[in-house]
Amino acid sequence: MPALPLSPADLRAVLAPLPSARPLPARAYWDEDVFAFDQAEIFGRSWVCVGREDEIARPGAWVLAPLTPAGVLVLRGADLEIRAFHNVCRHRAATLVDGACGRLAQLACPYHGWTYELSGALRAAPHAPPGFDRGAHGLLPARAGALFGFLFVALDPGAPPLESALGGAPPWLARPELRSLRRGRRVEYEVAANWKLCVENFQESHHFPRVHPALERLTPCDDAVSWGGGGPWLGGIMALAPSAETVSLGAARGARPLIVPEAERRRVRDAMLFPGLLTSLQPDYLLTYRLTPRAPDRTLVVADTYFHPAAFTPGFDPADVFAFWDTVNREDRSICERQQRGMRAPGYAPSTYAAVEDGVHAFDRWVAERYLAALGAGAP
Repeated sequence: MPALPLSPADLRAVLAPLPSARPLPARAYWDEDVFAFDQAEIFGRSWVCVGREDEIARPGAWVLAPLTPAGVLVLRGADLEIRAFHNVCRHRAATLVDGACGRLAQLACPYHGWTYELSGALRAAPHAPPGFDRGAHGLLPARAGALFGFLFVALDPGAPPLESALGGAPPWLARPELRSLRRGRRVEYEVAANWKLCVENFQESHHFPRVHPALERLTPCDDAVSWGGGGPWLGGIMALAPSAETVSLGAARGARPLIVPEAERRRVRDAMLFPGLLTSLQPDYLLTYRLTPRAPDRTLVVADTYFHPAAFTPGFDPADVFAFWDTVNREDRSICERQQRGMRAPGYAPSTYAAVEDGVHAFDRWVAERYLAALGAGAP
């Protein structure tokens, strides 16, 4: 991999205490070599969220995670174990499945018919030569697991075990009852901006008054408090405005059941799992955003909304929630794309963090530490 074209001095400036720190250098958001590093050394060495466990509840159910050009197939085996495999036939590298999800009794290559069991073992290899060892040519595995109802994949065989790697999670996401939530909608879209800008935007709320006036009325940014429990997690807690029951067009929960304890119904709890899972726990629904870097200036976002299972009765219509967040997501996409365009301006250099951007600073520190380690420079 080419050397990172970043200055150790610029990166060390990110690690300074917040009042004197400078944000990441602009080149970190548009350079091809930096992007390649982010893919290989940040996403490629982390446990990455690829969905929810209920998406593969039945044997043979699978989802295709866009972590590589071919994708990674995450499935439920006949023994109910969760497994992940590179979506590549061992014969001549044809991809095995298309689409985002499905259910199969076995995996068959559409090119020459090599067939694999749900365990990844090669079952049939038409016209293979005598003595060919099918046992040595099963699907190429990746590591997979589930935690807090989320599915995770690690491409790095040396990554720490899932539970230890994701230690320090916010207590509100660890509640067992959240595992039973049902998805009400999925939306996929692309942001013409670097993935780090998308995370940084999530990590602060003082843009609400100018970018999200409707959201500011329901969750005023002056009431935001940062949270950090350790490990790869950052978060924040915001109070609902006195007139609001939830965050939606009408600010009313209606008949939707709470998914949080009664004592916590007046709070919104956000959490980011490094590098690319963003979550927002509302009183009556959960938002998740999964980020996949596609280019230095392009990020795929998969946005899901989950509700209490009891909400799904005849006449259930959460259009007030969906419409509200469609607007907010468009506003976020637009402001991140403005930043991306500005990063290439001749002479632009970052100046400082605002005093309320401690969450952005914390995220940037994690990124800068990885860049410095790759440069062999380390922290001061």
